[in-house]
Amino acid sequence: MKFLASILLVSSFLLGASGARAEPWLDTRDAWLRADVEALSAHGVINTPITTWPLPWARVVKEIDNANLDDVPDVLMPALMRLKRKARIETSKESRTEFTLRGGNEGKVLRHFGDSRREKAEVSSRTTGMTKSFAWNIEATRAFEPHDGEDQRLDNSYVAAIWGNWIFSAGAQERWYGPGWDSSLILSNNARPVPALSIQRNYADPFESDWLSWIGPWSVTAFAGQLEDRRFVPHAKLLGMSVTFKPFDSLEIGLRRTAQWGGEGRPESLSSLIDLAIGRTNCDEIEDGCDDRLNSSEAGNQLAGVDFNWRLPTKKNYGSVYGQLVGEDEAGYAPSRKFYQLGYKNSFSYGDSLITSYIEYADTENEYAKNVTYEHSIYQTGYRTEGRSIGSTYDADTESITIGLLASTKGGQRYKVSVSSVDMNKDGTGDNHTISSNQTSFYKAEISFEKPLSQGLLSLNMTYQDKAFEGLLGAEDKLNVGLSWKKEL
Repeated sequence: MKFLASILLVSSFLLGASGARAEPWLDTRDAWLRADVEALSAHGVINTPITTWPLPWARVVKEIDNANLDDVPDVLMPALMRLKRKARIETSKESRTEFTLRGGNEGKVLRHFGDSRREKAEVSSRTTGMTKSFAWNIEATRAFEPHDGEDQRLDNSYVAAIWGNWIFSAGAQERWYGPGWDSSLILSNNARPVPALSIQRNYADPFESDWLSWIGPWSVTAFAGQLEDRRFVPHAKLLGMSVTFKPFDSLEIGLRRTAQWGGEGRPESLSSLIDLAIGRTNCDEIEDGCDDRLNSSEAGNQLAGVDFNWRLPTKKNYGSVYGQLVGEDEAGYAPSRKFYQLGYKNSFSYGDSLITSYIEYADTENEYAKNVTYEHSIYQTGYRTEGRSIGSTYDADTESITIGLLASTKGGQRYKVSVSSVDMNKDGTGDNHTISSNQTSFYKAEISFEKPLSQGLLSLNMTYQDKAFEGLLGAEDKLNVGLSWKKEL
């Protein structure tokens, strides 16, 4: 928390010297807002990469402001109006302050896109806004009975500024790489956000060059963060980079890469960083080999992946197929020791509601061997921070399938229903698994509801599992009920 507070203070001073207008982002805490974006994208109203979060408002606003209303299907007009109204609020130069109470009978162990509560009870206050120079969100949370012992948090805080078409930011933002709804295999909102410096392309305009224009709208984002000190290699760095592009209106492709690098006792030289960048981390590619990996010059622990979101090429909108492949290693400059995700999603109307449906399958058991995914012989805490997986919400060696529905009504009520079948930690071994050190299979049903009131926004979430189990993040009762109330001050 001290590191985050320091970079926020320094960045506020530096970014205040910039003369460019900054835009905030759509973050990972509103699943229904994402559903509206995806529905408009599926019908061609939005034609910009949308599978990397946080997603800059600037490119979304540009698309919806330029949309020809005559070409927007009637069933999507409520979604378009909701998005326009939200954009006006979020990109306003007037600062806003919100107060939020969240509580439940236990903490939220299994987190998915759109989840905001982590602990048994939380109190948060945030002030957000923008000037001609930069944008900010300063958010302070008091957590009660936190698993990691940190009861005072600045999660989701950031300061940001624009230079040309680039957004520079410092803070602790939740990130999500990929088209999945239930989870992302390489970077999700499961773990607490890592304090980081980042750079991201603001608008996703295509290249003007004839040689590169075929790539279509494209975006790139990169970040460098610092992990906690309570791990096998204290203060290791977490690096990430994502490139997304749309060579066709119906297809978005994402190229992702993350790495753990440096830390106490590990090389942090420029040559080590270059080795990491070009993938020279295999045993046969480093001078001292792998006889003593803990004392070797191996550059770091990397994951790489590719994902896609493909709208089916039919006259009527019959949805999209999406998938993600992530590798724990590299062979022939391609991911190896892979694990997978595959899904299908569609948007349709029912009565006065716009509904987004999805079915998603994932298996984080490595094709090479068990207990390989998210593990490393040097970074022995694994691809985890503060006791949670940085990738899949289910951690390693887990097979899951989820069916979900999200609905937004014209009256402002919002609903989410999902049913999952999970076979977790399939071989029942692996001391680093963040949820269960034993094999555990269960069914899970979840219902969420939101309703705007005259005095704020009321949210209810209920999760039922057919099996209670004692996890490493605490006991998981069969029923988890959570309630939150958010009020703009």
